[in-house]
Amino acid sequence: MGRSSDLMSQTFTATGGARVGWTNASWPLAQLSSSQEQLILNIRLLGTYAFVPEQVSEIEKFVWLPVIAQGIKIHHCNPDCPEKIIFWSLGNPKTVLQGIKDSGFLPTALPSAIVKRRGIAIRWSVIIGAFALWNGPFFLAFFLFAKLPENAAPVALLFLLPLAMAFAFCLGTLKSPSFRRIVLKPGRSVGEIRPILRLIGFITGIMLLVFSIAMALGGFTLTNQRPSHSADLLTIPSAEGR
Repeated sequence: MGRSSDLMSQTFTATGGARVGWTNASWPLAQLSSSQEQLILNIRLLGTYAFVPEQVSEIEKFVWLPVIAQGIKIHHCNPDCPEKIIFWSLGNPKTVLQGIKDSGFLPTALPSAIVKRRGIAIRWSVIIGAFALWNGPFFLAFFLFAKLPENAAPVALLFLLPLAMAFAFCLGTLKSPSFRRIVLKPGRSVGEIRPILRLIGFITGIMLLVFSIAMALGGFTLTNQRPSHSADLLTIPSAEGR
């Protein structure tokens, strides 16, 4: 964990890992910084999450596994952030808590301001539809591959379709308010699922790019050739040829 303090600006920074919603980032992908005005958690690939004192009711020590997984948990009422916010520290979590306190950040939100969120933010109909669209092209590809007699290379494009749809789904949910209203339950915020959307979008985007390049270069050539019976026959020399 890295730490720095400045007497003029009264800032505190620490490097570690983080748990944001359903996603987890290990050390040193997360950086926590605090001042009198705000508390900021910056996580590579997963984004930046900022809190003012009026949005935080408590910052407490959190231990999942002693020494291995311990840190601080931020209890907040910011609707644009996932409910679970944990910063993992390599050292004693009390050091982080003291650093935040010394920076002048004091939580002022009432515990009653934190509304317990029930269930996931995405509509169940969208989850079921996404599951069907993800698996459908794979089943269709295997079916067509079994039916084609000799060359099934065009079927390989069906294997890229789920990746493309997953990438488009994540991008659309993050960027399009209209698409977001279809995906999310009423009263829920995209900020609740932003980390997992960014992670899935990054992974599927990289896979889509790599597989597309490999396919363009001939790295994925599917064939479904039946063995030739004539090649399997054992040639027995005639008596005259002995």
